[in-house]
Amino acid sequence: MAVWGSNPLLVAISLWMSFGRAAALAEPQICYVLDGILFLYGIILTALYCRIKIKNAREADAGKGKPNQQKEESIYTGLAPHAQDTYETIGMKK
Repeated sequence: MAVWGSNPLLVAISLWMSFGRAAALAEPQICYVLDGILFLYGIILTALYCRIKIKNAREADAGKGKPNQQKEESIYTGLAPHAQDTYETIGMKK
């Protein structure tokens, strides 16, 4: 390891060689790899989404979940409509 740290020319050559290998990957091949990654990502997200939906449906059927109507009522409890208009008319004297 001491040889790599003492000779910057060897480090530069090794980096140049590794960049050459990365550049050897043509554009269509890179696109295929990225498409594969996105495809797997989509499948995983879809599976997780379906799992959450099924879990929520089972909880609702079992009665564990609160009905939506009670949730909405508890959110807006104690709120009153705004009595004053946002824009008030100014009395103009002629």
